[in-house]
Amino acid sequence: MGYVSNYYRTNEQTRMKILKRFSMFDGVGLDLSGASSYDEALAGAGLDYSAQKVKLFLEDGTEVKNHFGAAKTDDPSVILGVVGNQYHAVSNRDAFAVAEDIVKGGFAQYEVGGPSLRSRNIVDYARSFLVLKGDDFQIEDDMFNSFVVFNNSFDGSTGVQYQVVCQRVVCLNGMVRYLGGKQSQIKINIQHSKSADDRVKAARKIIMKREEDIEVIKREAHAFMGSKITRAQFENEIVPLIIRKKGLVEVEKDRERGHERVQKVVDELMQAYNADDVQNYASSAYRIILAVSDYESHSAPLRDTGNGHIYMNRILKGMQITTAVAQYIASTRGIYAR
Repeated sequence: MGYVSNYYRTNEQTRMKILKRFSMFDGVGLDLSGASSYDEALAGAGLDYSAQKVKLFLEDGTEVKNHFGAAKTDDPSVILGVVGNQYHAVSNRDAFAVAEDIVKGGFAQYEVGGPSLRSRNIVDYARSFLVLKGDDFQIEDDMFNSFVVFNNSFDGSTGVQYQVVCQRVVCLNGMVRYLGGKQSQIKINIQHSKSADDRVKAARKIIMKREEDIEVIKREAHAFMGSKITRAQFENEIVPLIIRKKGLVEVEKDRERGHERVQKVVDELMQAYNADDVQNYASSAYRIILAVSDYESHSAPLRDTGNGHIYMNRILKGMQITTAVAQYIASTRGIYAR
């Protein structure tokens, strides 16, 4: 592991010229939009490494049986996790190889990537990610970006996974939940294979999944547009729901601080609801979905450490507050995506 100042701030000035607004990928990884090849993307993100098993010993020199350290291949002093006998590391190069086929096929381009960040802004080489940007699409007058996010881990916590996420361009908020009984943000495991045919099949699967997810998001948006919810209902019904969902209840020993936190959330929600970019949707449920999504995408944590991964992870985890609001509105108003 290393401190963020020694890693992510490389080329930061160039990065900020490109990402001028608050995207889910601001402060996350390194910019790869100029990468012309897979090798260049891996090198630019610092991802061309894997893990190898090394023996573990107690302080008295006794070897730990049946457990090993997962050491970073290009720096064995960095232990990524403790693993068992059956552990087999999949390098980032192999884990993300299907991305190369997608880019070569003209379906996307490299966006950002790198190791993850842990608390206190420590670079965590045990978990890595790579993001591809696909084609934009529209819902009414709104433009959306589409992305495919790949994840890999060396600590045994997860395998190789990917998911499709979308971002509303006008305010750069995430749109990731689905109705009609469809689970949102399913992480699909990609089996490790050196077979070119298998990689092509995996690439096609991802491309098809992206198209399917975008169509569901479009249908869901139009379903919400057709349901009317007034400003008063937003204030008296939806806002209290969000306060409860966030667990912001006033307690006797800290009533003043609790009240301040509640009021801050209310103010931010109303600011999002009154924003210019949602006025075209009048008193529709879709206006509420956009407002809550914008709030959740950008609201600062109670303790802000400057870790940009917080915002990206909210979206990758399925935007839990926005999803709860969407499901509540759908169930109480009988909304479903046809």
